[in-house]
Amino acid sequence: MKRNPNTFISYSHDSEELKRIILAFANQLRQQGINCNLDQYEESPENGWISWMEAEIRSSDYVLVVCTEGYTAKLQPGTKSPQGKGVKWEGAIITQELYESEGRNRKFIPVLLHEDDKPCIPRPLKSYTYYILTDTGYEKLYRRLTKQIAIEKPPVGGILEFPRTGKNISNQASTPNLQPKSLSQNIVGNNNIQIGELSMRAGATVRIALLPAPGTIGANHLLKQAMMDRFNKLGEEREKRFGKSAYPVMYSLFKRAFGIKKKRSWTDIWNWPEAAADEITKYLDEKFANTIAGRVESAAQKGRRIPSKGDLFRREKELLAQLDLEISSPKVTNALVKYFGVNSHTKLDSLKHWHWVMYLEELVRQAIGERPSRF
Repeated sequence: MKRNPNTFISYSHDSEELKRIILAFANQLRQQGINCNLDQYEESPENGWISWMEAEIRSSDYVLVVCTEGYTAKLQPGTKSPQGKGVKWEGAIITQELYESEGRNRKFIPVLLHEDDKPCIPRPLKSYTYYILTDTGYEKLYRRLTKQIAIEKPPVGGILEFPRTGKNISNQASTPNLQPKSLSQNIVGNNNIQIGELSMRAGATVRIALLPAPGTIGANHLLKQAMMDRFNKLGEEREKRFGKSAYPVMYSLFKRAFGIKKKRSWTDIWNWPEAAADEITKYLDEKFANTIAGRVESAAQKGRRIPSKGDLFRREKELLAQLDLEISSPKVTNALVKYFGVNSHTKLDSLKHWHWVMYLEELVRQAIGERPSRF
C-alpha cells in the first residue's frame, strides 16, 4: 500500500480570496490521499509559529511554494511588512536547504495559479519544474507527489544480430550487402516523427506507429475529449440498465454503424478526418437521447414539467398491467431496489418516480416489439 506523502504549502496571505483558494487546494489534496498541511489548519502551535514552520518544512516530503507577486515581494531584502514574516522565514529555510544540498532539489516545488505568475517564481527555484494549477497542470503535480510516472521508460531490448560478413573482409567482391532486404516506413503524420514505437529486425520491415496526423479527430485534443465525454456519458447510462456488458455492446454497435471491421478497434476514428466528427457526434447524441437520462435532459430543455404524483401513479398502474405485473410483485420490488435503492414506489420523489414510469414505458415498448426485457 502506498504511503500518503507529507506535503506543506508555503504561500503569502496576499488577500482573503487567495487564502480561500489555497485552503480549497489543500482540502482537495487531502481528499485525494495527500497528507497536506498549511497554517490555516492551526490556530496557535504549541511551540510557536517559527518552530512549527521549520518542523513542517523539515519533515515534509514536498513543499509546494505558491508563487504570487506578494510572495516574491516579501522575500526581497529590505521589505517591511507585518504580515510577511512567515514567508520570509520559510524562504530562508528553503534557501538554506537548497544551499546545503548543493542545488539538488526534489522537495521544493513552485506552483502557479496563473500563467502570468512565472516571473513570481523565487530566484532559487527558477531552474526547477513548476506547475500551473489548470486541469492538466494539477494532474502532473499530483502524479509527481504520488510518484505515478506518466510515461514509462521501456526496458532495453537485446542487441540485433546481423549476418556475418565473411572471413576476408578486404575482398570487396565477397562483401555482402548489409542493407536490409527491404526497408519501408508506414508513417502517420506530417513527415515529422514526433512520438512513436519502432520495431525492427534485420532484413525486416520497419513500422512506426505515430500520433494521429494533423487534421484528424485524434489530433484535435478538444474534439477528441468531446467524443470521449459522449462515449462515457452514453456508456454510464447503458451500464445502469445492462450491467458490465454495456460498454462492449455499445462499441460493437458503433463499429457496425460506421463500418469498422470487427477485428479493428473503435479508436480507429482518431485517424479519421475532422469532417467525420459531426456524423459521429450526431450518432452518439441520438443514442443518448434514447436513454432515461437523455429524455430527462430533453424534457428539461423543452420546458416540460414532471407530471403530478396522481398522474404518475395512474400511468405506473397502466404500464404494470400491460406487463402482467403487480406493484407488490418481487420483480417490481427488486427493480426498485436495483435502480433507485428503495423497496416501494411510495418512497420515490417526483423526479425518480418519473424516471421509473419512463423505464416501464421502455419495457412495454420492448414487449410490443418482441425485444427481450431487461427487467
